Amino acid sequence: MPMPPDQSLDRRRFLALLGLAAAAPRPTEALELADANRLITENREDGIRVLSAQGEFVGARGAYYGPPVPFAQLPRHLIDALVASEDRRFYEHWGLDPRAMARAVWSTLTGRTQGGSTLTQQTIKEIYLKEHSPIVRKLLEEPVLAPILELNLSKEDILFVYLNRVFFGGSAHGIEAAARVYFNKYARSLSVLESAMMVGLLPAPNRFNPHRNFELSRDRGFRVIEQMVDADLLTRAAADRAKAQPVTVAPSRSAWGGFYPRGTQIGWFARWAENEANANAAPSARKGTRTITTTLDPRIQAAAERHLEQALRANARTRAIEEGAVVVMRLDGAVVALVGGRDYKRKEWDHATQAKRQPGSVAKLFVYLAALQEGSTPESRISDAPLTLGGRPVRNFDDTYLGDIPLSAALEKSSNTAAVRLAIRNTGEVRTLIERLNIADDPGGEAGDLALGTYEARLVDLTAAFASVANRGRMVVPYSVQRVQDPAGGELLTRVLPARSEIRQVLAPQQADAMRQMLAGVVQRGTGKAADPGFWAAGKTGTTTANRDAWFIGFTESYVAGVWLGNSDSKPMTGVSGGGLPAQIWRAVMTDAVRNA
Repeated sequence: MPMPPDQSLDRRRFLALLGLAAAAPRPTEALELADANRLITENREDGIRVLSAQGEFVGARGAYYGPPVPFAQLPRHLIDALVASEDRRFYEHWGLDPRAMARAVWSTLTGRTQGGSTLTQQTIKEIYLKEHSPIVRKLLEEPVLAPILELNLSKEDILFVYLNRVFFGGSAHGIEAAARVYFNKYARSLSVLESAMMVGLLPAPNRFNPHRNFELSRDRGFRVIEQMVDADLLTRAAADRAKAQPVTVAPSRSAWGGFYPRGTQIGWFARWAENEANANAAPSARKGTRTITTTLDPRIQAAAERHLEQALRANARTRAIEEGAVVVMRLDGAVVALVGGRDYKRKEWDHATQAKRQPGSVAKLFVYLAALQEGSTPESRISDAPLTLGGRPVRNFDDTYLGDIPLSAALEKSSNTAAVRLAIRNTGEVRTLIERLNIADDPGGEAGDLALGTYEARLVDLTAAFASVANRGRMVVPYSVQRVQDPAGGELLTRVLPARSEIRQVLAPQQADAMRQMLAGVVQRGTGKAADPGFWAAGKTGTTTANRDAWFIGFTESYVAGVWLGNSDSKPMTGVSGGGLPAQIWRAVMTDAVRNA
């Protein structure tokens, strides 16, 4: 335990000693060697902890630190394995082991790598000196700081700090994080062999990573067990029993610099949340391990992952589909689920928030909204007759033409000829809507391009545009971050949502209501019937030339969701249209989202 205040180190003496050990003393506030709990969080590597909307830990990006484990809850065999392997004279020395130090310095000078630092020295290095020159650190800094640490902390406190700080590989810092990454259990539940394998990681965490080479990691654990026997910390009989213990390594949940205990597909959401948090924070506020409380609903996220994967697994080969993406948000833009592709471990490119694809007939939303703004109603008539534009025929998907029909019927059948005629009438208004709803700064092209969606847009932005319709014309900006806290728990960012009256009105409420009615008809009677979940829903299908992209985007009374299927290289799919698989995936996800909501 820490020494009484009257016996702790005088800071001015400490700074003077440190001035002898290093050219530039560190700030006084960082040099508190009498507080074990503070040392655990001091100068941590940069990283984020991602929490769901309910406060559940769902992922970490960068350095992953688990909750500190009190010394009393650390298994005795874990402590014994650490001491036997790393510092057998730990309980006898005063922070330095001269013989071991001499060996370590000599190995450094001769270009070889050999341990020799005590656990006390390793603790000091882990917190303050990792970026320092090895020669300066071992000859000057550690010999000064290690004895001071021993004066201020008990041996138990030093082990407590070390085991809750040290890097175990796999982005895991501290024994709790490592136990969860490698064995999916709490540190207090580690067996003798598992503890030995954890200690065996320390000299070379990547080399002995059990996810990469289980046999090598286990053999390293056997060696640590033999060291425990040599140090009289384990009997031969107990060692033999420990070596026979079954070990089950947890499936790897690490991908692209992150750890995701619920599955790596959450990595899409976690990375987007990190980007949003960074965009709203100064660089100086991105240090250490921050905690981000997000809008994620793990139940809906799991449904989105499951239904997308099931559809792709069943149809990928026969229909030439490689990728898909899903976004689900509440009506105010709070994203509750995001899947940016089929496999986050294989490909980091996010088809939900990064990829820009042609929206096809989904873009008719803006054409019909512009018509409503210009005075049309769902009952207004528009020609569905054949049309030639710029010397080229405009064809309907089914090659059928019904003459004059109501706007609502034209949208339900996704008439291309009717949409182009509407876009010709209101080209400027369509462009303005596309820009106002953050779909594209400059959609480019002529009326036909605007009507048929040959410009490019992101799934998350298109989904937010439908949310603005669901929200009676109020602007919706998708977001994933509710709160960001610094390593000490202080608030770095707290989202304060504006009152409804303060949200920018981008569509007149009556026009948004008319659009809701027309989109509901698409699901009830039109091209989106496969999306009908059995309760009120509205949405729009979209398919691009040669079936390169297939979309369904729509909403219920509670959620807005978008689904996209396609290939990263834009190769055509086989018979995949927005009213088929995307609509079916949308229906399955929405049914699960609404159930028990």
